[in-house]
Amino acid sequence: MNSRSLFLFNLVLSFAPVWAFVPPISVALKANFEGRKPGAFETVFRHQILLKTGETLSVEERFTKLNGKVYVIFKSPVYGDFGATWGKTGYQFTSDKKIASRSQAFMVYFTANQADVFREVLIDEKLAKRDQFIQYKSSFAPEGDPAQWDLNENLLAQPALSFARTPVGPSIVAVGLEEGTSRKAVFFEKNTLSLSRLEWKNDKEVTAWNFSQPQKFSGGGTFPKDLFFQVDGREIIRSQVISRTLLDEKNKKQWLSRFSNLAKNSLNESFEDALRILLGYR
Repeated sequence: MNSRSLFLFNLVLSFAPVWAFVPPISVALKANFEGRKPGAFETVFRHQILLKTGETLSVEERFTKLNGKVYVIFKSPVYGDFGATWGKTGYQFTSDKKIASRSQAFMVYFTANQADVFREVLIDEKLAKRDQFIQYKSSFAPEGDPAQWDLNENLLAQPALSFARTPVGPSIVAVGLEEGTSRKAVFFEKNTLSLSRLEWKNDKEVTAWNFSQPQKFSGGGTFPKDLFFQVDGREIIRSQVISRTLLDEKNKKQWLSRFSNLAKNSLNESFEDALRILLGYR
């Protein structure tokens, strides 16, 4: 996040009434995408997945977006390598297997280079509401010294925004849906404004991806280094971003060639079960 954006955000907080005003999340959203550059980037993850048997499986994942399509390669020291493409409804494997996903938010966060794209997914999936991104009243036209702006009179109060404590620390939470026992929400860490949590509640079960340790990568942009997936507070997946690299034309061809070579690999049933755990909410 650049110094001006952070200054304005802190200025908003300092002028806000102490009784519970939480500013809109537009600044936080923008901060998450500052520094991201267009181009084909390869992102590499290392996952530890808790299986239904109680055992843990290590999986390496790498993905890149080429010509508008997201290609993914999963590697297991136990089961081998498998390729898939990702889309709105989930993952289509080269072996004709398909694993459905309940949300696009995770993958869009890592593959998009514009904040607006991620914002629309949050709104579409009811993880946030459109009006939560509006910062000031429509009549507000600030000019001159920011210290002289009448922020108290022009900030929009957002009843569906609040502060909350998450497993990675205090965060701003935007509730996009709350009906009966169902709830969907997105969280941004209070100090860094980085994405800290995507949460789905259905009846009594709470499912969430948590993001921590934001780090700048050489390819451009800041991304969480550590991630973990929970169901009712129990950690099911622990992930780490290993690298993020800009691909040149030669690398792109090599990537697609490797992906094509995986077309004949048949997805093992045990590995498929593990990937269903990993990919169900992303």
